[in-house]
Amino acid sequence: MKKFWTITTILLAAILICSPAEAQKKKESGKERRARIAKMVQDGAAGRDFFIAVGRFFPKSGTAQHISYSKDGYFIDVQNDRISCNLPYVGQAERSSNTPYNLSNTNINICADKQVVTVFGGWQEKEKSYIFRTIFWNNDDDNGNESIQVILTVQLYTSGKAYAQIEIPGMELISYEGDVEPRPEEKQIHRPNEN
Repeated sequence: MKKFWTITTILLAAILICSPAEAQKKKESGKERRARIAKMVQDGAAGRDFFIAVGRFFPKSGTAQHISYSKDGYFIDVQNDRISCNLPYVGQAERSSNTPYNLSNTNINICADKQVVTVFGGWQEKEKSYIFRTIFWNNDDDNGNESIQVILTVQLYTSGKAYAQIEIPGMELISYEGDVEPRPEEKQIHRPNEN
């Protein structure tokens, strides 16, 4: 019985000694994770090369809805001079203006696939974030939608949080929230001069 208590005491002492070391290790890895994410956002913003996995959207007249990149496939992908995205849109034509698009269905996906664009913006000291804006054309022809002009404004924080807003002339605004993440391999744009 004395041997049992000796072994138990040694094991408890080992657990108590190791616990603060493990807690410190976890705290450091959290700090390292935040630094890694901040660097990914800063590098991505500097090179206009970032991927956002969209997790929620906010229709102007409606309630916020949770979505998931892994399940629903909603994302925003900017690679220098090209944009790809797949985003849900829920909204109505504004009453005060004639909508320039004859959309019979206001619940559409906003889609772009490697469209060449100009991305304007950068670090905004007042907002403590990177803000970018671009204009592209929705090409969601598969669902019978006409091509529509889309103005996309994206705000990236060094914490990895991202917010976006879509403007379609004559339609209600819609906003999105997501996270800057490493780009999935299938979303990489491989240009002919690259290896």
